[in-house]
Amino acid sequence: MLAALIVSMVGLGGAPANAALSSNMCDFAIVVGVRGTGAPAGSNAVHDGRVWTNGGLGDQVAALRSSLINLPDMPFYFLGLNYPASPVLQPSIQQGVSTLIWELNYINEKCPYAPIILAGHSQGAAVISHMLASPGFLKPEAKAGIRNVVLFGDPEYKTGMVTNVANKPNNGLLSAQLLFPKTALADYKYWGYPEDSNVEQWLYKVREYCNAGDYFCQSNFADSDFTIHNQYKQYAPGAAKWIQYTLTWFGR
Repeated sequence: MLAALIVSMVGLGGAPANAALSSNMCDFAIVVGVRGTGAPAGSNAVHDGRVWTNGGLGDQVAALRSSLINLPDMPFYFLGLNYPASPVLQPSIQQGVSTLIWELNYINEKCPYAPIILAGHSQGAAVISHMLASPGFLKPEAKAGIRNVVLFGDPEYKTGMVTNVANKPNNGLLSAQLLFPKTALADYKYWGYPEDSNVEQWLYKVREYCNAGDYFCQSNFADSDFTIHNQYKQYAPGAAKWIQYTLTWFGR
């Protein structure tokens, strides 16, 4: 079933079996990573400079990349969003949102059948949250192509959201400044079967991870050296397994 599904989704891309890292954007699935504040930029800018093909993910999203490329028979293509990731947050976030929207439209135009996976840490998670809730000029086809979203340490974290993984009790440092309802992330969903269950229900495409004691997503000033805020690599294998599941059954 997995092999048949991959063949049908890859189409003319012709991805080889057991290839987990693709050099062809349209082979199978496309991952767009959005780094956090101050994380190093990438290299080899493409698509009018909107994204890099090398690096630019930040350590936390790079851990998810490592887990994904270890999955058999899934040739992922990785891009890092080229945006400022500046400490001057609001203009940086807005530029990130605009760049991400245009990039997703481009991806959908070039690879209309490729599932898109978004992953961001810290400010990068805020960029993705903004884009999902206020997609603006994002084409409906591009929006529908978003299959999974992984958010780590979002400073706009809101407690009690159905998209939270292991819900935490406090709101993020920037949550009071939100210009959109965080509940909008729950609109990205599909009707299907969870892993290890035969009961159909709404399944959410967004998973938001927030560590207890995180400076940004839990407003914990004791984490002033950002140690806890930069400890999301542990979730990478589980997030990759979830992505693998959603890409290997036909529901959407």
